[in-house]
Amino acid sequence: MNTRNNIRILLTDDDEDDREFFAEALADLQLENPIEFCKNGVELLDRLNTNSPIPDIIFLDLNMPILSGFETLQQIREDAKFKDIPVIAIYSTSATEDGVKNTFGLGANAYVVKPIAFSDLKKLLKKVIETDWKEKLENVRIESFIISV
Repeated sequence: MNTRNNIRILLTDDDEDDREFFAEALADLQLENPIEFCKNGVELLDRLNTNSPIPDIIFLDLNMPILSGFETLQQIREDAKFKDIPVIAIYSTSATEDGVKNTFGLGANAYVVKPIAFSDLKKLLKKVIETDWKEKLENVRIESFIISV
């Protein structure tokens, strides 16, 4: 399995330390993937509705002020332009049954529990980037919805 480069990654997370942790993990993997950051759901939705290139993968924090990850995910999936963007519900502190079911029902493509260890975050990012999301978009099943390292 080869790491795919040049995949545009967009992380939406209100915690600056988490955004830096994410960027450092990608840099440490020596991936050439362009990455952008949004601080909240409103900023993400504004970004998606500009003329900027559409991201290939969105990592979405579920616990954010202003507009939660759940609300943001719902709005993304309501817009036909964005239906094919893989959205990874990430940066939750636990995989609660309700959280998993809610994000699955709202159209997320995967659910990831926030890794604490830097090495785990790197493994997780590598796994997500190497996934063939076109195939997974067509065959999303709750049994394989949670991605772990």
